[in-house]
Amino acid sequence: MIRLTQIDTRVALMAGVAAVALATVAAPAAAQQTERQEETALDEIVVTGSFATSLADALVIKRRADSISDVVSASDIGNFPAVNVAEALQRVPGVSISREAGEGQFVSVRGLGPNFQSVTLNGSPIAYNENIRNSDQSGRQFQFRVIPADLISAIVVTKAPTADLLDGGIGANIDIRTADALDTEPFATARLYTHYETRTEKNTPNGSLSAGWRNADRTFGIIAGVSLATRDVQFDRVQTTGYTNRLVNGVTVAVPNEIQLTLEREERARVSAMAGLSWRPTDALAARMDVLYSRFNNTIDEDRISFGLGGRADFSTRLVASSARVVNGILYAGQINGGRIDRNAEYSEQQHENISIRGQVDWDVAGWTLTPSISYSEAKSFLPVPLQRISGATAENPAGLTYSYDFGDDPVGNREYASLLTNLDLGSPTSTTVSAYRTRPINSEDNDTTALLNVGRDFDADLGAITLSSIAFGGQYTDRSRDYQRRDRVLTARPGANVNTPEYLNQQLPTNAFDQAIRNLYNMGLTYNRALFGISYVIPNEANDTNAQSEDLVATGADLQQSYGVDEEITAFYGRADFSADLGSMPLEANLGLRWVSTETLVKGTLLTAGRNSAGAVTTVVNPQTFEGSYEEFLPSLNINLNLRDNLMLRVGASRTLTRPSLADLRTAVVPNSSLITQVFLNGQTALDAATASAKVGVGGNPELSPYTSVNYDASLEWYFNDFGALYGAVFKKDISDFIGGIARTEQILFATQAGQTLTADLLITRPQNIGDATVEGIEFGGSYRMDWGFGLAASATFTDSEAEIEATPGTLTTAGLQGVSDTSYSISPFFERGPFEIHFSYTYRSDFTANGNITPGSNAVIDKNAAIVADGFGTLDFGASWQVNDTFQIFAEGTNIADERQAVYQGNEDRPFQVQEYGPSYNLGLRATF
Repeated sequence: MIRLTQIDTRVALMAGVAAVALATVAAPAAAQQTERQEETALDEIVVTGSFATSLADALVIKRRADSISDVVSASDIGNFPAVNVAEALQRVPGVSISREAGEGQFVSVRGLGPNFQSVTLNGSPIAYNENIRNSDQSGRQFQFRVIPADLISAIVVTKAPTADLLDGGIGANIDIRTADALDTEPFATARLYTHYETRTEKNTPNGSLSAGWRNADRTFGIIAGVSLATRDVQFDRVQTTGYTNRLVNGVTVAVPNEIQLTLEREERARVSAMAGLSWRPTDALAARMDVLYSRFNNTIDEDRISFGLGGRADFSTRLVASSARVVNGILYAGQINGGRIDRNAEYSEQQHENISIRGQVDWDVAGWTLTPSISYSEAKSFLPVPLQRISGATAENPAGLTYSYDFGDDPVGNREYASLLTNLDLGSPTSTTVSAYRTRPINSEDNDTTALLNVGRDFDADLGAITLSSIAFGGQYTDRSRDYQRRDRVLTARPGANVNTPEYLNQQLPTNAFDQAIRNLYNMGLTYNRALFGISYVIPNEANDTNAQSEDLVATGADLQQSYGVDEEITAFYGRADFSADLGSMPLEANLGLRWVSTETLVKGTLLTAGRNSAGAVTTVVNPQTFEGSYEEFLPSLNINLNLRDNLMLRVGASRTLTRPSLADLRTAVVPNSSLITQVFLNGQTALDAATASAKVGVGGNPELSPYTSVNYDASLEWYFNDFGALYGAVFKKDISDFIGGIARTEQILFATQAGQTLTADLLITRPQNIGDATVEGIEFGGSYRMDWGFGLAASATFTDSEAEIEATPGTLTTAGLQGVSDTSYSISPFFERGPFEIHFSYTYRSDFTANGNITPGSNAVIDKNAAIVADGFGTLDFGASWQVNDTFQIFAEGTNIADERQAVYQGNEDRPFQVQEYGPSYNLGLRATF
């Protein structure tokens, strides 16, 4: 998220859009479509690509763009300069990424999070998958890991819009481009490589095959490719779950609620296919169709062991006073006698499918260029094996049990805890008693159908000091929908099954778990036998196994309350005029445009209220809810490009943009703490009475949200070298209105019980609200240079300042920082190319930033600085190398996080450690063949 200070000055300057350059995009001004294809097409793709070639190609696209933009380009098909699309983008000035278990996933631009980016494929919108593993949703956050780098030709990050560019991205428009068969010589390329993960010590197979052909007349061509990517990862997380003030030796100190170890093992497999068909029967008519399919499967196996500390009501009587070590008011070390150790496990198999089909025609008639296109995109996420959770623990305060922890001197700076020890034999099958087994089927489906029309023509109309060079106009119609269905069930053991016997707890955990994050650790021991649990339970009265999908189960009121649907219709029209002027030796080009956009939403959900039956008992009343909303916005833009010298360009511009609220934020759903739901279901009022304040929480939506809108100012200076490389810098400012943040308020929530009762309790429910204004401003630099003897350097840096002024309570304004914004980020990529050999390194770093709500334990973290979860500054070193054996074969190697950096997270300030993450280095080694 973001937040900014409002600035009164309105400087009408900004540089527009880079996407108009290539023929693969439907969004450019249609009047200049054919001319710009000729002007901005790169040299034909050949098979001698390198890291430096990728840089050079990217600079060609950047220089010929209509506005401030940056580009990552493949030097040739199947040779993208990174193992992951997101990881390639992190080298772009102003771009930072977030990783999951070491793999780039989400992209932020200029301090604005993933939901502020408009992501398109060849100029048309695409449906987004959800990260449904932990119910973290947005609907505006694109998972870049579902797109194979092997089948991508370029990615253009447009930071300043023009009127013809699709709206929705206050941060940027990110256009992913596949190759056009008519722009490539016939080719065939194959890559075969093994991927090695150091934490799991496993090699997995990977590869791709792509080919393209066109006829001699360049009137017909076809291109296609397939890709397989697999990896088995291990992700270790040592974490506290917030802090509670407790008396320790007569002094009030902040005590970790618990120390929690989470070991995640994940098997990932992505199968992708791409195809393109191009036909140009005459100079006046061209047609193109593109299809991209990707299926991403991941099996997630997660173990969590928790040691109760400050969250326990009896903490003061269980703490060994002499063991306490206090640092700056925080209990950094202590021993508990008695207490409880929880041992939980989660398992699921996920499948994310994306398909995008797009057709476009370019038709020149009577001096006008008509470019209609239509696209259909679908994203499905579901769990072939639903999320299954096994909950177990030791007895409460068993005789003789002890455990202790020690943060060490500087756990955040060292990325390491000193010790975590217990005398409990976690290798004993009888050390834990199972209390609950739950399942959560989730299905999420997004669909997007979009029709675009661009019409325009070239002019040479003399208007005095300036010349009208072209006009363009057009429109967009998008029909988008989401259907999100969630079910929660507590499973029942089959008759005769006794899960508290040794065979149910007999699987050995990896011996290297947490060995980098904790210096002195107890033996990890055993975990649950997932397969045996899976065949020993049923969903009572509904299914004879544990793998039922949401459509197989009859939705309860609680299920309906947590599920939702959103329909969204977008209608837009734009007009754009391009001008030129000759200011002596400084040619000037500019475009002025206006986009009008209308958005209509229909939100469908359920609200549960309390009623009473004839006997006076509390009952649940299910109330279906629908909400219709609409808003219209005018989005003007002005972009000016001035060639100060042949190789020196100044770009300035101003625009107004919008980002629509997250689809998940628009839902009517209410989702209480899932652990509390289970405990109340099993134990009724007793569980509610025993629940702590930190457990009585939940999240919800708000269908009445307004969109974010922003007034943006940009200026850049770009100096291109004659032979290779460039230097460029840009300043930017975004004044954002109707900033959305989460506000927690007490609401009455209904709970069902196993005994058939309906109970009510007051929970602190966090809902999104339009709560104020925000400002993001900063400066970014980039450049690349290559010396004659083969050494070169590419680098970028961004410095950002952000602030939000929010109304957390009526009449009270609070200044707060924005989530996801790093003040400083930079990338340095030295490279060497000589003859058949090349090698490059890339070190990327981003400074501290407030993490998103996915790991935030409390509510109102946007206001309470002590509750804010902050990721400490973090850098990653990657490399790539290759040897061209002959004209056909190339050997290559790639590595990610080769310095084995860990990431630390803290709560409020660095004295309060929150999490240490370890995922280790990974490597690729393979062979590439080109024919």
